Amino acid sequence: MTETPKQSIETPESLESLLNSVALGTELHFESGLCGAWSIQARDPQKVGFHVLTQGHCWFGVTGVEPSSQALRGGDIVFVNQGVSHFLSEQQLPTDMDFEQLAQHCIADHSQQGIVCYEMQDRGEASDLLFRLLPPWLVIPASQQSTQLAQLLQMVRSETQAQQPGYRSVLQRLSEVIAVQLLREVLASSKAPIGLFAAVQDRALAPVVVGILADPAKDWSVEVMAEHAHLSVSAFAERCVKKTELSPKKLLDALRLQRAKYLLRSTALPIESIAWQVGYQSVTAFGRFFKRYLECSAQAYRDQH
Repeated sequence: MTETPKQSIETPESLESLLNSVALGTELHFESGLCGAWSIQARDPQKVGFHVLTQGHCWFGVTGVEPSSQALRGGDIVFVNQGVSHFLSEQQLPTDMDFEQLAQHCIADHSQQGIVCYEMQDRGEASDLLFRLLPPWLVIPASQQSTQLAQLLQMVRSETQAQQPGYRSVLQRLSEVIAVQLLREVLASSKAPIGLFAAVQDRALAPVVVGILADPAKDWSVEVMAEHAHLSVSAFAERCVKKTELSPKKLLDALRLQRAKYLLRSTALPIESIAWQVGYQSVTAFGRFFKRYLECSAQAYRDQH
């Protein structure tokens, strides 16, 4: 678990647009009071999510090669990235349970725990990039939350406990604001970010990242990138290495690779077309580029994903 700094980061305008895009796709997924021996399990979830424990206590855990779990208490919030299998359970080691079985453990009148789950919709490549820069999962205890996030979560707890008419609509409306605050805190949780994570948080480098994402096939010379950053070529190159530990060329390669991976996973475009879209005029050159970084062919990557 990573501690959240007391003050939130200053958000570059380009990063602000990414956060807003992601937040607008946040939807209420599940809300209930729970009692008895209950378990909620997600295997290889296709969407990024976050869970609010509104009252009581329970266990959160990730499953896979190195399973782990930790106790949660009312007010804690959990961020879980796409594809991370996880569970929330009354027991430290949960038992398998589907949603039909879970229904008998969702009796509001004598619930011991309360859970609200949100899902963030992947709205495209920018969202995909942001999600892949974030950690697999993160627990933000109530004691470490910013004042703004804590106040929003208190509203969620109040609405779920009172359950006045229209409360689900209130939970849905709150989701977008909570998503922005949560993503800010998750971003701020990294004390020494490097690579694309650092670039997207830097006021000078973020416009370069967004520009390359928008048009990766463009002739992105160091001079063009420096112009987007409003820096001289030497100052841009120095800042790029200092902030990201990547040269300008490596930064460009990382973003083009990100775009190629996204297109291979999410579309049926021919590899020739993908190569052209990320700035390579020949499939052979693109194949060498792809294999240099991922040690497999583009087709093999598509088949695996």
